[in-house]
Amino acid sequence: MVSTDSDVKLARTIGEFIGGPDNVASVHNCTTRLRFVVRDEGKVDFDKLGKTPGVLQVVRAGGQVQVVIGTHVDRLRDDLVGLSGWGRLDDSATPAGKRRPLDAVFDFLGATFQPLIPAITGAALVQVLVLLITQFGVLSADSPTAGILTATGNAVFFFLPVFVAFTASRKLGANPFVGASIAAALLHPAFTAIGEQGSVSEAFGMPLFVYSYASSMFPALLLALALAGLDRVLKRVLPRVLQQVLVPTIELLILVPLTALVFGPVGVVAGNGIAGALSWLSETAPLVFYVIVPALWIFLVAMGIHWALISIALVELAAGSSVILGAAFGYQYAMVGIAVGMLICTARDRNQKLRDTAAAAAVSVGIGGITEPTLYGLVLPYRRVLVIEMISAAASGLVLGLFGVYAIGFSPAPILAMPLLVPVIGAVVAMAVGVVVPIVLLQVWGYQKRGAAVIDEDVMTTAPVATGFRGLVDGAVRTATVTIGAPMAGTVLPLSKVSDPIFSGALIGPGVAIEPRAGRVVAPVDGVVVAAPASGHAIGILTESGLELLIHVGIDTVKLAGAHFTTHVAQGQRVAAGDLLLEFDVAAITAAGYSLLTPVVVTNLGGDQRLDFAAADTVVEGQLLFTVHPAAN
Repeated sequence: MVSTDSDVKLARTIGEFIGGPDNVASVHNCTTRLRFVVRDEGKVDFDKLGKTPGVLQVVRAGGQVQVVIGTHVDRLRDDLVGLSGWGRLDDSATPAGKRRPLDAVFDFLGATFQPLIPAITGAALVQVLVLLITQFGVLSADSPTAGILTATGNAVFFFLPVFVAFTASRKLGANPFVGASIAAALLHPAFTAIGEQGSVSEAFGMPLFVYSYASSMFPALLLALALAGLDRVLKRVLPRVLQQVLVPTIELLILVPLTALVFGPVGVVAGNGIAGALSWLSETAPLVFYVIVPALWIFLVAMGIHWALISIALVELAAGSSVILGAAFGYQYAMVGIAVGMLICTARDRNQKLRDTAAAAAVSVGIGGITEPTLYGLVLPYRRVLVIEMISAAASGLVLGLFGVYAIGFSPAPILAMPLLVPVIGAVVAMAVGVVVPIVLLQVWGYQKRGAAVIDEDVMTTAPVATGFRGLVDGAVRTATVTIGAPMAGTVLPLSKVSDPIFSGALIGPGVAIEPRAGRVVAPVDGVVVAAPASGHAIGILTESGLELLIHVGIDTVKLAGAHFTTHVAQGQRVAAGDLLLEFDVAAITAAGYSLLTPVVVTNLGGDQRLDFAAADTVVEGQLLFTVHPAAN
């Protein structure tokens, strides 16, 4: 579609506020956002960029500046690289710029620990159950039944180095099973029988410091890094025909002894040192510790570096309890209060767009402990709300400190985590403070003052005009009822379950998410393909009545650069409901560490329209997913 003068003007404005072409190492796009790798973030005017009409949001993540535009972003990128001085960036490949070392570190930690959280959460709740049923005499603590339940709750912590080695090795591109095997060797009875904890033996002519590696984490990270490096070297020097046998054999023979002699002891000492320093601060200045941790936690989450502290907290937890997690709940409680308070404010102000965002955020953080929709949709856009959140988190943290609350298990959900916090009464009072304070402050101070932030309220309240593949709402859509079928078979979930805040906050548009059962996407309705990126991870369809749909397979799967995707249609092609649009390799994409949760959203819903969702929890291809009605119907 031909660009308009307003498109070119928007591209020129974004280019100016991003710092000009000399400040950009690379720029590419997925289906909704421009992704810039900039040379100097200090030259980016985030304040003006976030307030630019047509820009939905600005996010700094993974070493990139991501400018959320909507699903007409591909045309905008073409306009941008067509401007004078930008031609050298006219390349749709993966960005060539390198991430900063800290970005790589935090990305590595997040990818390592995030897959473990469900197992850790479930195991922690089992531990609480065992504690309750044995204390109240329902079961004898030494009964076989209690023994099985105890093993259920403790196993994930005992074998933590095996799981960490697996996920870390997978993230680094090495064989995760080899990584897990190296870690498992340190837990094998033959190894643990070498000597007592803290003793010194000898192996391979070198001193062997004997430690217990059950529940440890740092040695597994170190061995995964070493494995990734050795794996690359071996695959360069060994003939391909011999690699399947010789590579894992050599890796095991070298890295098990090296981990036992070097990485293991170094990792244990490093982990104990960091945990000891934090423990010292919490004991020496406990109120300072409990106030600072929750107050600053929002910045850790916004920068994606909170996993660094969580990884240390898990080591604490494996030893029995964690003061870091105890303090961090002040942040969770404050975010619940922010979401509820914003829901009250926006309902009173009749701000439907922001009210819907607040409602989804409240459910997400209150039940699931997922704070990103609240963070990106409600807090960061408004400086006043950010200040209120920090005050509320600090107040909640102060209460946690006065009671000396610590965690004996891990669950991100504020309510479900209550039995995991000691003393519970302290957690209850802290939650009350963390929820009530922001609600009251938002009613007194309001939320309207904008800061250096990322979303202009005017843009948010008119988002349908800024989104859509053509950047407009077709008048014909508003008078038509459109039935949308499921583009894939799978489990239907609300958008709030999507880890990407742009989708979970409904900034692109309303809809649902599907966890696919098979690697197929079919046309959910008759229409024309208006977006079919070369990466193959998404499809956009314009219906005959003018409604625009985006089917985005997985989260961040654009980074696969087309690997594991096969597109069967081209942009401009007319399709009928049920036609095969694309196929993808479920196993390969999952093994690469990507979520396949697929948002299906309407990108140009008019203010006088509504979506009615079907009640089905699971769907097959073509089954009714939702219906778009004129609001009057």
